[in-house]
This record gives sequence, structure tokens and C-alpha cells, in this order.
Amino acid sequence: MKASVYNLTFRDKERFLTLFSHGVLRITASVLATLILFAIIYFSLYFLNVIPFNLVSFLGHLAASIFIGVIAAYLKLLEYRLEMISYKESNIHDIIPNFMYMFILAIMILYGMAYYIISVDVNSLRAENIATLFILVLLGSIIFAYMLSASWSWLYTSFLNLISPIDWIAKFDEDAFYRLLPLKFYESKRYHVPLTLGLVDILNYDEILKKLGRKRMQKFMVELMDEINASLRFVDLVARIDDSRKISIIMNIPSASAHIPIQRVLEIIKSFGAKKGINIEAKGRIVPFSPDMISEMDMLKAEGEEVKLS
Repeated sequence: MKASVYNLTFRDKERFLTLFSHGVLRITASVLATLILFAIIYFSLYFLNVIPFNLVSFLGHLAASIFIGVIAAYLKLLEYRLEMISYKESNIHDIIPNFMYMFILAIMILYGMAYYIISVDVNSLRAENIATLFILVLLGSIIFAYMLSASWSWLYTSFLNLISPIDWIAKFDEDAFYRLLPLKFYESKRYHVPLTLGLVDILNYDEILKKLGRKRMQKFMVELMDEINASLRFVDLVARIDDSRKISIIMNIPSASAHIPIQRVLEIIKSFGAKKGINIEAKGRIVPFSPDMISEMDMLKAEGEEVKLS
């Protein structure tokens, strides 16, 4: 979608990869991200002589990190599912794993400082000392929480993008399309605004995907969409749907005028394929709004009128 070109954020990437990737891949990416952070924290403290290396302790923390990684994957999915339900940004933001991890880290740092630097006798601590230590631990957790959360999100999203077959930009487009089409449909039904839906099917999409591979295909489609977006009006809403097998254009123009932009899209697809040395078989059609239609899904189900290159 044209608007998405300018509004994509890292959070969008994380959200759509999380929502549409397989659960095993999501957990794998989360566990890898958590293990890397654990290794950085643990060995940093070890090389700074804050804590001694103990194999049993190390393996225990390793197992705990794997468990925390699984919890983080579940919470991340829950966070974005809540956003889908409420249409508002959620703030779960990995509260449990981040807080737990930073709580443990703060305890380790304070313990190391007390035991190795100022040589405090732990057995002689009184209740008020323990309360003060607990408050310091909480403050330490808050201080480190944002840094750890941002680091974990970056690692998690990078790993998930690497191993997941999901084209997250296409999912972003599809989500935006299915949110906007009902609004445009209602606008036309209520206020008699002209509306035409253009659909271009990539008939040999699977063949091209097999030839290029997942990553190259994603780049190929992004470049194609950039050229299509550049050739149409800014108000025309362009998106990929059906796992990029269709290119849709929502236009507030009568069907009599809609042939021109769809022909232009077909010409761009043909020239782009020739430039890349790839034969793209595309078929275009337009579906005008009709007052008899009950919902926007009627426009998607309608056969419409085929548009051919002139």
C-alpha cells in the first residue's frame, strides 16, 4: 500500500513476523535471542571478576534462559493479538521475562559488589538492610529493563526474519487493505462516492518464487510495488493480497475511468519482468461498486470486467 511505504516501522516488522510465523520458529527465535543476552551478561560479569564460573550454576542459568525465552515468545504473540482485538497499542512489552531477567541481573551485580568489593557479611544483614537491598534491586531492574527489552526485540526480530518464510511487508499491506476496503465500501454506499476495485493476478507467482527463492522474491515484489506506486495517484490505495499473488488497487473513480490505471499497472509488470529477465503472467480486472452489494466481500468475490493491454 502506498501509505505503508512511508509508515513502516521496526515494530510493524516485529508484529507481522510474530503474528504470521509458525509457533516453532517464533519460539526458536525468542530462545536464541534470550540465550545471546544471557551469554553476554553472564560472561561479562565473569570476565570482570564479579562472579566466579561454576558449571552447575551456568547450566542452571542456561536452562532458565531457555524457559524465559519460551515465555517471551508467548507474551510477544499475546501482545500483538491484544492489539488486533483492541485496535490499540498494547504495552505488555515482555514484562515478565524482562523484569525477571533484570531482577536476577541486579541481584548478581549487587551481590558481587557486596561480596567482592566491600566485603559485606551477608549473614550479618538486618531486616532494614535487606529492605534497602531489595529496593536497590528493583531500581536496578528498572534501569536495565529498557536496554534489555530493546536488545531482545532486535535480536528476536532479526532471527525470526531470517528463518521465517513470511513476507512481513506483504502482510502489512494485506492488513491495511482489509481495514480500508470496508471503510471505502461504506463511504460509497452511504455517500454515493464512486468506487472501483482493481485486481491484478500474478498467474505464475509460484513458478517465479521457485526460481528466485524466498528472499529474492520478496525483494523482487517490493521493487515492483515501488514502480507501481510511483505510476499511480497518491490517493490510489495499492496493496498485495493473497500472499502477494494479487495486486489490488482501491480507486475512488468510476469504472469507465478505471481501465487506464489497471492497463498502466499491466504495462509496468510487463516491462519490469523484461528488465529483470523474468516472464510475469498477469491478468487484470476491475470490479465497480454496486448499490446491490451487501458488503465489501462482494467486490472481492465478483468476477468483474477483464482489462487487457491496449
